[in-house]
Amino acid sequence: MVGRAGYAARGAVYVMVGWLSMVAAFGGGAAAADKQTALQTISQLPLGTVLLGLVAAGLFGYAAWSLVRALFDPERHGHDAKGLFARAGFGIAGLSYAGLALGAARFALGSGSPGRGSDAETQDWTAQLLQAPFGPPLVLAVGATMLGVAGIEFVRAYKASFLKELDLGSLDAQPRQWVERLGRMGLVARGVVFALIGIFLIQASRQQDAGAAVGLAGALNKLAEQPYGEILLGVVAAGLVMYGLFSFVEARYGRLTRA
Repeated sequence: MVGRAGYAARGAVYVMVGWLSMVAAFGGGAAAADKQTALQTISQLPLGTVLLGLVAAGLFGYAAWSLVRALFDPERHGHDAKGLFARAGFGIAGLSYAGLALGAARFALGSGSPGRGSDAETQDWTAQLLQAPFGPPLVLAVGATMLGVAGIEFVRAYKASFLKELDLGSLDAQPRQWVERLGRMGLVARGVVFALIGIFLIQASRQQDAGAAVGLAGALNKLAEQPYGEILLGVVAAGLVMYGLFSFVEARYGRLTRA
């Protein structure tokens, strides 16, 4: 139950991030959104404080479920290199969403904001890593890991392997096709974002400049700066909305354990 609520909360955040970024792409002037911006927007809706509290609870649930996946491996990823890489990703996601959930909870209770923007957070920990022994190689390794995660997302989208993680036996053929489309497009969009974050982390390592690093919002804004940037941003933002909707599907039909 906790895991399903977490997937739903993650879906709400991604739908909001994608929608706000689509508005930025085609509405003109505004910058792309990140998860903190999405939480601020949720708080401004009718019954926003209640909704934000529910999202915060769900995000805590998703963080907890991610850490369970990392530590206890209920999905049987195993202890080989591929399995350990996947479980490490779950652990990182768990810590990241725990921080986001804490910021959302404080904001819902009227204490401060939902947290600093994704670019500022990324640049902060990048600066700390750069100052550590072997700092630039460490940042390079994180950037390369992000590229690896992006590659995994692209492969999952191409093979539609995520369907094995869902129990869709009660759905007809057409709804299953829509689930597959949502998953493919959503994973490709996430892969693009992770790839851009990885590329700019590598650039920050080479330049030894934390200011070159970007988070979610920065990655989307980099897309907007390219030729045909409005179209690129709009397509990826739409993909993030689809990933959010796919998260709702995971909340309903996900296999949270494997035999």
